[in-house]
Amino acid sequence: MLRSILPALMLFVLPLAACGNNDDPVEQSQAAAAGLGPAIGSLVPDIRLLDANGTERTLADLAGENGSVVFFNRSLDWCPYCQRQALEVEDAADAFDARGYGLVFITYDPVDDLAMFSERQGVSIVLLSDENSATIDAFELRDPMYSDPNHYAYGVPYPIAFVLNTDGIVQAKFWHEPGFGQDGGYQIRIDVNDVLNAIDAL
Repeated sequence: MLRSILPALMLFVLPLAACGNNDDPVEQSQAAAAGLGPAIGSLVPDIRLLDANGTERTLADLAGENGSVVFFNRSLDWCPYCQRQALEVEDAADAFDARGYGLVFITYDPVDDLAMFSERQGVSIVLLSDENSATIDAFELRDPMYSDPNHYAYGVPYPIAFVLNTDGIVQAKFWHEPGFGQDGGYQIRIDVNDVLNAIDAL
């Protein structure tokens, strides 16, 4: 089940302390995910990364008239769930554009891998390379499951999306549940219609 958080919907998110001794994994993952990355109403860290063409891009030049939607994903090279989500977002690109929002995908993939995916799949949305996971870390989204520097997934973010206004302030954030890492929560991705509906409700 997808969870989204908007200022008017804060009641859906409970801190772990509020759950008492409840060991329910869904409630625990909700609480953990709610704390991932910048909070609603906060300014996100600066984004300055290379796109699939090797051109440096910033959040300011990627935003539409009303803002941007930033998706953090594991990999468009080896992660089929990420690849599928990118194609679903690509199919909805016109709907986001009509609402005045730019679309951004950030992964830890090198530029060449993003270029191959973009060319192979005919993707027009902006793909940004955070090869050293510096932006992922600035957003505090690194998945702690992959702590071994020799692991191929070392440095990947927990998949999450942010709706930002033109000033880079978080208007909404989205995650999926239950589970992190070994629990397989990364397999269930954000539905673009939920993001669009949230934008319409802003």
